[in-house]
Amino acid sequence: MGVLWRPISFMYIIAVNAMMYSMIVRYTPDMSAMKKENQKSIAEVRNSLAEAIEKARYFDETTVLTSRSKRVAVIVGMDFYERALEALGEERVLAPADSD
Repeated sequence: MGVLWRPISFMYIIAVNAMMYSMIVRYTPDMSAMKKENQKSIAEVRNSLAEAIEKARYFDETTVLTSRSKRVAVIVGMDFYERALEALGEERVLAPADSD
């Protein structure tokens, strides 16, 4: 009985944590609050792409890419991207893979 109890309680903890996570990532009016934005040149980001992705993925920070001081692109987290598509009523269509 003791052997079965541990995996069940462990699974319960995972389920509770998953439910708490889903409550945290749901859209709330607070999500429209000001977000931290980083601005870097494409050359700078090329040398630290992993850092820009980490900021977008884990800290919900955007990185604006510049070329000759002009803002040309942005790296955002997937949650933000999907909410933006939904808000705009757009659908995602995967591009065909390049054949070399």
